[in-house]
Amino acid sequence: MVPFRLQYALGRRDRLAVEFTPHLPAAAAALGFTTGILYLAVAATPWCFLLLVWPALTCRRLLAFLVELLTVPARPVDVLVEADRMGLLVGERRVWLYLDGVIQLYRTDGGRTWTLLHLNGSVLLIPAGAIGREQVEFLQAFALASWRRRQRTQPAT
Repeated sequence: MVPFRLQYALGRRDRLAVEFTPHLPAAAAALGFTTGILYLAVAATPWCFLLLVWPALTCRRLLAFLVELLTVPARPVDVLVEADRMGLLVGERRVWLYLDGVIQLYRTDGGRTWTLLHLNGSVLLIPAGAIGREQVEFLQAFALASWRRRQRTQPAT
């Protein structure tokens, strides 16, 4: 059973759902700034248009992500699960997450995908066809055990 490897590809929709959220605060601020600058450029002076470079600079990672989303239809994902940790292949490097930090593993998108939440804020989408029942139970057991451990160590309020 352990170790096991999951290999699949995430499409545009799944990548947008997970990877766009961290960019929302910067996008909202850039939208507000852009609206104000456009008003100043129309009402005061066209020189204010030069200030529109600032939102483009602050949101360059969001813009790069959106361009990548348009040009790359599917991104391959490689997950290696060992007895106590899980490795995600990011480029040429594997990033390790310890399984005792798994918070939850649940079905989303009408049962089409599994969503794994980690204590460090990582979110992993796994298509339902890419993971077996035994593998889901293994990861859910870690989530339940770590939840119980956190409940014992947290002080009562």
